Amino acid sequence: MAYRNSAWARACLLGTCAVAGLSVPALGQERPSGAAAAQQPAFGTEIVVTAERRATNLQDTPLSIVAVTEESIEAKGIEDLEDLATFTPNLNITGGRGSGNANPQFSIRGISGGGGAAGERGVGLYLDGIYIPRTNGSVLRVLDIDRVEVLRGPQGTLFGRNSTGGAIRYFTKRPEFGMTEGYVRATVANMDRSEVVAALNLPLGEMAAMRVQGARLVQGGWVQRGTQDLGRTKDYIGRVDLRVEANSDLMIDLGFVYSDSEGTSSPQVFEEFDMRPGIGEGFWQGNYADWVGDALIADGQERLAAYNDPRLVIDDFTAPSICLLDDFDPDWDEACEQFTNTTYYQGSANLVYDLSTTASITSTTGVSRLENESRVDWQFLGTEQRDVGIESSVIYQELQLNAELFSGAVDLVFGGSYFHEKSFSDAEVNTRRGTSDTPRGGPFKDQPRPNGNADAGLFHRDDIETTQKSDSIGIFVSATWHITERLNFTGGLRYAHDYKNYEETEFPSADFTPVPGTDSTTVWSDHSWDEIDWRGSLDYHLTDRWMWYATVSKAYKAGSYSGVGILSEVPGDEQSGDYLQPIDPERVVSYETGMRIEAFGGRLRFNPTAFFMQWTNRQAARQVQCAGEPDCPFPPGFRVEVSNTGDIDIFGAELDAQAYLTEDFWLDGSFGYTGYDLKDESANGGPNLYPEPPEFAYNVGANYSADIGPGQLTLNASYAYTSHQATHPSETGDSAYRLPAIELVNARIRFQPHDVPVSISVFANNLLDNTYATYATRFGGGYWDRGGPTRIQIDGSRPERSALFVVRGKPREVGLTLQYDF
Repeated sequence: MAYRNSAWARACLLGTCAVAGLSVPALGQERPSGAAAAQQPAFGTEIVVTAERRATNLQDTPLSIVAVTEESIEAKGIEDLEDLATFTPNLNITGGRGSGNANPQFSIRGISGGGGAAGERGVGLYLDGIYIPRTNGSVLRVLDIDRVEVLRGPQGTLFGRNSTGGAIRYFTKRPEFGMTEGYVRATVANMDRSEVVAALNLPLGEMAAMRVQGARLVQGGWVQRGTQDLGRTKDYIGRVDLRVEANSDLMIDLGFVYSDSEGTSSPQVFEEFDMRPGIGEGFWQGNYADWVGDALIADGQERLAAYNDPRLVIDDFTAPSICLLDDFDPDWDEACEQFTNTTYYQGSANLVYDLSTTASITSTTGVSRLENESRVDWQFLGTEQRDVGIESSVIYQELQLNAELFSGAVDLVFGGSYFHEKSFSDAEVNTRRGTSDTPRGGPFKDQPRPNGNADAGLFHRDDIETTQKSDSIGIFVSATWHITERLNFTGGLRYAHDYKNYEETEFPSADFTPVPGTDSTTVWSDHSWDEIDWRGSLDYHLTDRWMWYATVSKAYKAGSYSGVGILSEVPGDEQSGDYLQPIDPERVVSYETGMRIEAFGGRLRFNPTAFFMQWTNRQAARQVQCAGEPDCPFPPGFRVEVSNTGDIDIFGAELDAQAYLTEDFWLDGSFGYTGYDLKDESANGGPNLYPEPPEFAYNVGANYSADIGPGQLTLNASYAYTSHQATHPSETGDSAYRLPAIELVNARIRFQPHDVPVSISVFANNLLDNTYATYATRFGGGYWDRGGPTRIQIDGSRPERSALFVVRGKPREVGLTLQYDF
């Protein structure tokens, strides 16, 4: 059993949170009425959310929600969902191991998952109500938004599919009737950043309107590798929405969004390259470092140094320019250029029909398609190229009835949803090898070992196509009973039926041989699951401005197929059907309590939350040693497989606060803590949750906005801290590494003159120019020496050789934004 934090620390922290909340009522005030209310100054804005599938005030909603408005997104310099995670404690978006930002991983309160054509996240992502199952490629850019809601904790009852950790809901601005307006916004900054964004709201008669948006976003890179500047992206985004009020009872919203993104992949650099006591003759023959060393010697250069060779570990923003994928000459070549290109489009139709003044029906229909292709240099030495293509086509339909019953005593939500996805991936691996082979030990010690320190050629090692068809049906009901004016009970149920049809085809390669006389092997299987999710919540308003709630809920994620490992020279039908069993579903039961407090006439907003979650049958990737077994890839001598990795308890706390010191000056901030208790380290592959959430994350911001005579001046400064994170399940050994803590300061000055429809902003992101990493991968001995189980190791492979490369965060960015409103 592995605790990241002691039980004493857990109890102390949650106790402190409760005491902090209980200390606030002395500051609270009853909400004034009548003339007193009219004279009271307004602080901030009332935020309306739809986390309960109906419109509610954020402060009256018994859930842990972060609702980010357009104003706060601009103030904090949030440009995409990865930036949003920086300022949302217990939401974490990071790169993938080896693949970096080409395959981002989402987690809320430590619950994650996903990847490829078959893996699925534990965090639901919605764009204007339409579920997005995959996010390969660029993370969604934040443009022309109304708000973003981050729902922390299981949302299985109302949102269903794969929301065991929570949900992220992204709402764009809707067309407005009777108003012609819009804006053109241009941004320039260092690192070759340039952006043009435009939006137009156009009335089409009295009861119809259209909103059109277009954007061209260019971001230069900040890590140099050969002729590439890694981190560079170019995005084209277009969106059109039509809103029609057909009659007094029917509202129709039709929308279409298109996004095309091109990038040069993750801005990665080597931070350490440790081959001690040495690589090559007299130390160790074979595997990637020795092959690169042989190529350097053949080119008339020195062999790789045992530690931090200056051709590999160069500086914070320069990556090695060695390329062997075209030939055995180590000079840079376009064959080693990396990229990630993504196209996404989505069409949606939202209809709201009022049955009466107390009941309405909502229909949400969506179709979407994602296409992503990426190329990753796996060891970052120009020796192994991994090409992956991902396609996803989705049909989504939801019907929902909202009604007030018994003269408003009960708010009812009843509905159903249907989800269909066809996903496809095509993955190929090509590796340059040298003629030197690694020494062998154990039962393999007498096998001959070729040498020669020359080029052995380019090996086509993997060629796999995967197709999965998924269907999900959900029926849900949730009702809030207003027991008294202050006491409410909410209960909900969801029935879910999930079906998956899985097919995988592997073609001949250096590591796989199909049945003689055939050119491929295909395996297939299908399975279905039925599940009930539920939620019960009690909230009590101690005063008009102080609410306490307690919630217990359960959510599940359907089983999955992954890490099939097709056997060589065995017919596909002998490896299919019942032979190919899916991974069992995972489930989360959550216990949560919190307070929503406003005090001093709205000057202070204080929202603490504490939670405890039991996560069972967790689906996660783990490293499985297979050296010496048939069909085992070597190097590195292990496979990465997704499996059930045991049960985990996750516990923590969140705090969101805002304080107006004057009508013009206010502070805001949030805090998150997450700890966990692994029940089975062996099943998990080590003592660390992977990907691991930061133990602590918090941010604080200072804001000033006032009329200074010629116009409105707004100043914003924010600081965000994210504590260290493990990047591998193991805590010791040649693959273990902890990503250091991240500290960022952003600042912005905005001025909008009176009577002139122009605003100008000057901003600085990472103002202090901290050098940091957003993710890291340490490749261990399986890539440099023999690796694998002790029984096949020999003395020369026992030193912990490893290479560490990191995804480098963006350095200081200073820029200017000019916006013209009309």
